[in-house]
Amino acid sequence: MKFTIGLPITKTKYLKESLDSIDAQTFKDFEVIIRNNAKTPEVKSEIKEICKTWLNRSNVTYEESSEQLSMPANFNRILDRAKGQFFTILSDDDVMNEEFLNEFNELTLKYPATKVFHCRVKLIDGESKFIGVTEICPEWEKQEDFVFERIKEKRDFFLSDFIANTEALKEIGKFPEEISGWGLDEITWSKLGYNGVGYSSKLLLEYRMFPGNFSLSKENLKKRFKDIEVMRENFEKIIYDTCNGKDSIYPLNYMLDLNRKRTQDQHDLVFKFQTLSGNIYQNVVFYFKNKSQLSKKRAFKQLIKSCF
Repeated sequence: MKFTIGLPITKTKYLKESLDSIDAQTFKDFEVIIRNNAKTPEVKSEIKEICKTWLNRSNVTYEESSEQLSMPANFNRILDRAKGQFFTILSDDDVMNEEFLNEFNELTLKYPATKVFHCRVKLIDGESKFIGVTEICPEWEKQEDFVFERIKEKRDFFLSDFIANTEALKEIGKFPEEISGWGLDEITWSKLGYNGVGYSSKLLLEYRMFPGNFSLSKENLKKRFKDIEVMRENFEKIIYDTCNGKDSIYPLNYMLDLNRKRTQDQHDLVFKFQTLSGNIYQNVVFYFKNKSQLSKKRAFKQLIKSCF
């Protein structure tokens, strides 16, 4: 079997669209592993009802979590069952183009040693209206270039716009469970780029940006602050592995400094969101608890601004 599509579900609003996009794939050599990871019995029942026509299909496996798992733990449960040569996660609010699997099949044949591939993404809002598109990338690039573009913050990517070699993903330790979810994708895909990264410039995925999206969720702000540190540590290791040789075009210290600067910028951004959503007392406590990881002038100015 060529592909495994993992579908971890916690929400119902856009689920039918996601399922319909899987059904519309022109390339048919795939399985679907559905994991109902809803928080409450009520939502779990709603999800099962929406998925009911899928449950008896020969290429579909359906499971439910007895209690809600963390994002990476849930992904890894799906990965453990995967039989496809390549693996992808489709979020329950995103939509695959009908040529998604077909295009990636062609890329994997063209670059057989490569372990991870991604595509250009169409950005939509909660009403499915066009917001924008992601940047054009090379059809194939070295790991160090892929990492540089990301930590330089010149490029956006997400989760469902990637496919990975299933065995290679397992060999790197699967999805990192020391992280709550934010940054999980870029750590994983960057680690898998050791034989280069393949890319399709076709718009093969619609990524939905709305307040209920995990990345934009207010309750995840404190978790994101910790996740940023995990990201910094992982990228530091990747940088040492990829930029410490004579063939690298990127000086090691330059890349390490770039990674540290991005970490501080991300901490400052999370703090900015915190000041917009928390009360004054919460903001002050958050600031002093995490002051050493924030830029002094920028964060303090944001704190003062939130008090008035």
